Amino acid sequence: MIEAFSNPKFLYEVEKFTSKSLNRKDDLRIIIDLHIQNKNVDDFESFAFLGKYVNGLFRVLESSGKVSEFQNLEQVKKDLGENIEKVISRLKEITLKLDDEKKTKIEDNFLDLSKNSFQNIQQLVEDIDHIKKYLNYLKRK
Repeated sequence: MIEAFSNPKFLYEVEKFTSKSLNRKDDLRIIIDLHIQNKNVDDFESFAFLGKYVNGLFRVLESSGKVSEFQNLEQVKKDLGENIEKVISRLKEITLKLDDEKKTKIEDNFLDLSKNSFQNIQQLVEDIDHIKKYLNYLKRK
């Protein structure tokens, strides 16, 4: 699997496979490159699973407004909050291993706890969801 990540066109391949543009390509490249550098592809795959799950929770929350009898809304909100904290925690762990420039970029984009960083996290987990779908495709190939 490391060969797929190492391919400079990996994110392009994800976009081609999903027919969707990735929003946070530069940030994803930093995150992926770090995992390749540390030979920790399994950790990235775990992060991809988390991102896919959080993105699914966002979709459930969005669709709950369309369903008048949606149950367990509070549980979904609670689960979403807990898992966003896990994403933030993982991003903080990643920044510990980055040079100052890349660290500042990730911190500014995702960790300053602003409305903008929340939107960036939403975009990141959506992109990671696409990556996870592509990785699943590669595994079955």
